[in-house]
Amino acid sequence: MTNRHNLLSNLASEADRDISIASLFDAEPNRLSRFVMREGPLRADFSKQALDDKALDALLDLAAKCDLEEWRAKLFSGERVNTSEDRAVLHMALRGVGGTTVNQAEVSEMRQRMAAYANAIRAEGKFKNIVHIGIGGSDLGPRLVADAFEASAGQSLTLRFAENVDGASVNDAIKGLDPAETLAVVVSKSFGTQETKMNGESVRDWLGAHGGTNMIAVTANRDRAVDFGIAAENIFDFWDWVGGRYSVWSAVGLSLQIAYGPDVFGEFLDGAKAMDMHFRDQPLQENLPVMMALVGIWNRNGLGYGSQAVIPYARRLRKFSAFLQQLEMESNGKSATRDGVATTLTCPVIWGDEGTNGQHAFFQWLHQGPSEGRYGGAPVDFVAVLKDHENRPDHHAALLANCFAQSEALMLGKDEAVVREENAGRADLDALAPQKTFPGNRPSTTITLDALSPNALGHLIALYEHKTFVQGVIWNVNSFDQWGVELGKVLATTILEEMTSGNSGDHDPSTTALMGLVT
Repeated sequence: MTNRHNLLSNLASEADRDISIASLFDAEPNRLSRFVMREGPLRADFSKQALDDKALDALLDLAAKCDLEEWRAKLFSGERVNTSEDRAVLHMALRGVGGTTVNQAEVSEMRQRMAAYANAIRAEGKFKNIVHIGIGGSDLGPRLVADAFEASAGQSLTLRFAENVDGASVNDAIKGLDPAETLAVVVSKSFGTQETKMNGESVRDWLGAHGGTNMIAVTANRDRAVDFGIAAENIFDFWDWVGGRYSVWSAVGLSLQIAYGPDVFGEFLDGAKAMDMHFRDQPLQENLPVMMALVGIWNRNGLGYGSQAVIPYARRLRKFSAFLQQLEMESNGKSATRDGVATTLTCPVIWGDEGTNGQHAFFQWLHQGPSEGRYGGAPVDFVAVLKDHENRPDHHAALLANCFAQSEALMLGKDEAVVREENAGRADLDALAPQKTFPGNRPSTTITLDALSPNALGHLIALYEHKTFVQGVIWNVNSFDQWGVELGKVLATTILEEMTSGNSGDHDPSTTALMGLVT
């Protein structure tokens, strides 16, 4: 068994030297050719990372010593890489890559059924609205994709989402809609998730007489969906080898097919398939998801950064940071290895907001704030779309200029000597100069999409999926379970039952007092 602790400790030793990002462009004349990679409509520029050729070679050696190629082969061949739940991980099969003949037959049959249903609904014209009910992977993926599809496709039906158990969520979703013209799609892998069941029940009550015909389900548990009152012919299946945060490619995306059309959804799948094949087939040193993962490993385990910002300079990708919070932190936010050994320094905190909003909020901290990381602030992934989809070229040019300027400013900073020269003669110069100095040398990656097409979006999401897998292999954690989600859910069920019945259970004094506030 490879000793990951020693390997990652060696990486930290390798990083124990100062690297000037800006100077690397002169020191490494071929820097752009090695640190810029493209797959289809997606281009990733890693050249502004605090990472030189020597460090990259060390990272590639680390990946080899962690048997990354063998783990990649296991993933695509359908081996049970989700060891704690003894399951294969086959969300790529939903895009037509990997899996067994049986899996592909199941997927093909379901895709045909979904497309036929979506086309029939769109042609019939009975429904003008869709209310998609789900939470976590049953909400974040479809919501992100729906926003992005608007850039090039546009809805033919109104699509709304109800996810939170807060009553405001379901109220906002159905506000102003006519039950007779609304199709409710209840999405839950287990069909036991509290938030989804409660929202489903509320929408079913709102549908009234239309509840029997205007509600369908997407689930891996048909029996519970039938018990809920969904007709068997209105249930669309997905399988236990599809993790919730990887499920948008499955029948979980049925609402998207109805709203935007099966052809648009097919382009989305094709984009992800292209990234799957790139990840599967390219050598590690030419592999875009591998490079992205190794850069993250360098920042986390080498340079000691505790968080990673993701800033999409595209309003229609505004849910991307939230989507990645689930994808990466639920996958790799673990403190025990596959072997049950305690580990530290796995997944960083993922956070962010859309640009340019963030520039007027947390960018102050990114540029001048302290951090546990070597160079301050936090590494940033900038995501930009080159094509203007909004027919506002002046706005789009300003948006892109801000994106490109921020990555340059984070790298270059502003030296104190320059500040002193610009403010010469001020009586408070000694106090002022440090405040207006920008340390710079703060790492970032810039990802550009040629356009926000469904195909490009598929590329983008699959890129981060495979990045997450690679990092899990190197950290030796199971990226496909989520035991940390369960405990709070179990306790919430108990507390709700006690508050409803008026019986006080055995809790700590603080929790008991909080329950007593509810009348």
